[in-house]
Amino acid sequence: MSVYSGKPVTIARNIDEIYAKVSDLSQYRDMVEQLPAEQREKLQGIEFRGEAIKMDAPGVGELVFKITERTAPTHVGLNAEGCPIPLKLSLDMADVDGASTRLTPRVEIQIPAMLRPFIGNKIQEAADKFGEVFTSLFPTV
Repeated sequence: MSVYSGKPVTIARNIDEIYAKVSDLSQYRDMVEQLPAEQREKLQGIEFRGEAIKMDAPGVGELVFKITERTAPTHVGLNAEGCPIPLKLSLDMADVDGASTRLTPRVEIQIPAMLRPFIGNKIQEAADKFGEVFTSLFPTV
């Protein structure tokens, strides 16, 4: 498996609050329903379930990322179901100062060595974007 670590991001929330949000996906359903219509449109094809996120992936079909690992309050891991290649997303959390948390996203994917030079940079970009998502999910209070 190739591992791509995203850029760490620091969120101005304590680690327990962050862990509670990322380890229970069901609460995002209500969050999405409260978004303005134009923002909800950007999330078409994405559905949050209690333990999983379902999304329509162009060229692949339906992908389901299911939470398979939890280590409170420092780690959440999700495995892709229905993906033609093994794929795993994970998020590692570290307390910075009691009021802030550093999140480091990771993408693990099994791709042939000869394809890594062609798609590795795209996977790295996805890992970085995965981390950036959390800066919008946890706005500064």
